[in-house]
Amino acid sequence: MEILETPAARAVLGVTVLAILTTIAYYLVTNYRDRIDQDIPGPEEHLDNFQEIHSQGDISDKEFRTIETVLEQQLEHQQSQPEDPPPAEDESDG
Repeated sequence: MEILETPAARAVLGVTVLAILTTIAYYLVTNYRDRIDQDIPGPEEHLDNFQEIHSQGDISDKEFRTIETVLEQQLEHQQSQPEDPPPAEDESDG
């Protein structure tokens, strides 16, 4: 293939391969991040887990109250934050 011997053809082929690999990497990273975000338990799940640990006697009443206070603060903070921010309005309609 004589066409691949020219520097311009090699450059075009190299940039094309790089663009394809970048697109594949972006797709894989975004899908992996979405799955990770879904697996992170919230304060409610943590509180349930610590209640179970406390009922089994693995942590003391004082430790449980401390954990409970921290998780309740996190829950209040989470509930005070808007779920999805409103979309930005496009002011360039002029």
